[in-house]
Amino acid sequence: MNTLLPIFMKIKFEPCLIVGGGKIALQKARQLIEAEADITIVAPNLIPGFDVLKITHTSTNYERKHIAGKKLVIAATNDSEINRKVYQDAVALNIPVNVVDEPELCSFYMGSVYQDGDLKIAVSTNGTCPSFGQYVRDHIKSVSRGIWGKSLAKLALHRKRVIQSITDYSKKQQIISQLVAKEEAFHNYSSKKQGKVFIVGAGPGDPELITVKGYHAIKNADIILHDALIHPHLVFEVNPLAEKIFVGKRNGKHSVSQKEIQSILIEEVNKGRQVVRLKGGDPFIFGRGGEEAIALAGENIPFEVIAGVTAGIGAAAGYGIPLTSRKEANKTLFITGHQCDRKGEHDWKKLATLDATLVFYMGLKRIDDIINGLTQNKMSLYTPIAIIQNATLINQQILTSTLGEIKNKLSKDEVKTPAIIIIGEVVNHHENIQSCIDNLPAGVLRPLESSGFDFWQGEFIEA
Repeated sequence: MNTLLPIFMKIKFEPCLIVGGGKIALQKARQLIEAEADITIVAPNLIPGFDVLKITHTSTNYERKHIAGKKLVIAATNDSEINRKVYQDAVALNIPVNVVDEPELCSFYMGSVYQDGDLKIAVSTNGTCPSFGQYVRDHIKSVSRGIWGKSLAKLALHRKRVIQSITDYSKKQQIISQLVAKEEAFHNYSSKKQGKVFIVGAGPGDPELITVKGYHAIKNADIILHDALIHPHLVFEVNPLAEKIFVGKRNGKHSVSQKEIQSILIEEVNKGRQVVRLKGGDPFIFGRGGEEAIALAGENIPFEVIAGVTAGIGAAAGYGIPLTSRKEANKTLFITGHQCDRKGEHDWKKLATLDATLVFYMGLKRIDDIINGLTQNKMSLYTPIAIIQNATLINQQILTSTLGEIKNKLSKDEVKTPAIIIIGEVVNHHENIQSCIDNLPAGVLRPLESSGFDFWQGEFIEA
């Protein structure tokens, strides 16, 4: 049970002490500066960032004398003995003290704070899980959306006039309560929740390759429309409360047409929902993200595109293949492979003579067309080729050869999609460094529920 007494302390111009000069101390200093405290930092050295803050730095080790006369004390060092000494000295002098990440050495906690103008909301988890406090704070922020602070400023003016014109206390309370209720009703009526679409690139497979911005979009989503090759951890575990709609396409089988996907995005965002369209790799590289962006723009719907690590880059990085190299290739081409049977789809003569690394997506079923198109246009049979299956997952595999020999190897080795094909001299770098490269994908993750993915149905998901 949380028995803490919530108190907002006035420390403007009051002397406060922070012991420590690292990242956490810097974070705490910034919080105290927002409260306009008079801050002294005691630490032999300070990391960059303190130099732009209005503080007093005492460049020594902590001693008991440093605590005298302080209104509030924070210890943020990586030395447990110093932290305990700060705590004991502060308690002995009845000075409020907080030792970061050591709840038993705290007489007060600093909660997760949301501020909008004069409105300040602090969330406490009794020191048990500050990260959850941050989650609640972010939820409050998403609900408020900057409206509450403006409402408070407006109500404060009304309250001032009421206090000046009415003497009866009960009457004051009644009128002010009515004003607050009307302000809330006004926003419920006129400030319809603004929806937004986030077209997010989930990366090539390993859930740890999601961008921080993409992760936060998933975390704050009301609904997630996801493709087939998205790791279930990103779909189900990052935000278990969001509604999920599977719209994946595999082997030419479309569970939901592209037109239907775009209709769902438009319908849901018009309900005021935060909608994440979660796509494998990068949304704008063979992901139809452009089609969805155009459809949203056509309806004047606000959206944001969050880039992801595309499969070609993820596959190459995982096996130490630099797609560009000063000696072998000064350019890289990303090419779709699954349409190579269309007459005139690719200019094989130009592709065969470019000083470039060729990266084919979705090309395994057309590998014969790719090899023939290049070699028949004078690309050397000795040109290295790599086929990377399940890139960035724990079960990723690589098959290397030359254009002249790859067909024989493929007849012996079973390679399944999804696979990335890399063609060019840069592939040889893998042969040279394969004994040293140690790119470890994330560990095995089991979905919380049946994922519904045809690609992974009934299996452990390895990443």
